[in-house]
Amino acid sequence: MFYVYRFRLYPNKEQVKFLNRQIGHCRFVYNKLLEMAKEAYEKERRKWNYYEYKKLLPKLKKEFSFLKEANSQSLQEAVKWLDKAFKNFFKGLAKFPKFKSKKRTNSVSIPQHFCIEGNRAKIPKLKKPIRFIKHREIDGKIKSITITKTPSGKFYLNVLVDREIEPLPKTKKVVAIDVGLTTFCTLSSGKKIEKPKHLIESERKLKKLQRQLSRKKVDSQRFLKLRKRIAKLHEKIRNQRDDFLHKLSKRIIGDNQAVIVEDLNVKGMVKNLRLAKYITDASWRKFLWFLEYKAKLYGRELIKVDTFFPSSKLCSRCGYKNKELKLSDREWICPKCGTKHDRDVNATLNLLKEGFTRLKRVVGVDCSELMPVEGAVAPCEAGSPSF
Repeated sequence: MFYVYRFRLYPNKEQVKFLNRQIGHCRFVYNKLLEMAKEAYEKERRKWNYYEYKKLLPKLKKEFSFLKEANSQSLQEAVKWLDKAFKNFFKGLAKFPKFKSKKRTNSVSIPQHFCIEGNRAKIPKLKKPIRFIKHREIDGKIKSITITKTPSGKFYLNVLVDREIEPLPKTKKVVAIDVGLTTFCTLSSGKKIEKPKHLIESERKLKKLQRQLSRKKVDSQRFLKLRKRIAKLHEKIRNQRDDFLHKLSKRIIGDNQAVIVEDLNVKGMVKNLRLAKYITDASWRKFLWFLEYKAKLYGRELIKVDTFFPSSKLCSRCGYKNKELKLSDREWICPKCGTKHDRDVNATLNLLKEGFTRLKRVVGVDCSELMPVEGAVAPCEAGSPSF
């Protein structure tokens, strides 16, 4: 399995200039070929062809002499990035490719002729190796490296390796998860995970810096320094959010053999202008992605229940559907059996029942080996009690 190690790079002033030039060359090739591809389609209706545009690299080097300073293989990788962007667009997975901006995250990929010794990385056309913080050992066969520059000016070394990852020991526990806005998520065990408010807590400081930036002359020294401060604050918020999501998803995957979640339509949910900020701050889609790839990584099962499954409106005890339930109703009593429900806990129990059905039908897992059947309707027994 391919695995990526990420380390913080600490280049000196000369190395920073070199890396900025290398990243700029790759960005230029990407943008130039994208411009040519758009013109070719608008004038001649000629679609993107990877091999056709890859042959244009020697002509670009003759026309733009500064491209000779770049590593030729890195320029070829830039064409592959554009090819991947077009493929994702044709498959309907992404929008039409956009031009790269130096203000955003940029990278340069080095597939060959590099060397990593200790905490130093040697790359082509650079005499002295670049120092990085090696906080853990690299396990596996190194395939390629990528150097990334963030908007805050930091450099990172991404090492792609091919390694074997042993699956976690099997367990008989299974859990269902229902995400929300009042709490980040609720487990079928009845445990509620509080939502961290990283963006909300930093919003006041962020607004103040952005007001100051609006008064500065564009591209002046003070403007650039202030923009870098804002980028660092955004990076801190993202790192805090990712740290929380990584730890929570790893713990859930580690404690349970199967995890049942609802396949949310986050793109449609953020159209609600009142809740968009809070939904994006919660990062539900990223959380589900973390659960998905970690489940594959450690040999677990992740079951996604359909978006339109009425998990909140169904009574987990008798199956009655409460069609009049509103989003503001956090608790409700079933008119049929008289059971009092916590909205979120009830939703997880319904997801748990539906997930068991799909585990047996789609994955072919014997649910009796995972958890006793009677535990599926008992909030105190379902899920992982160790969480």
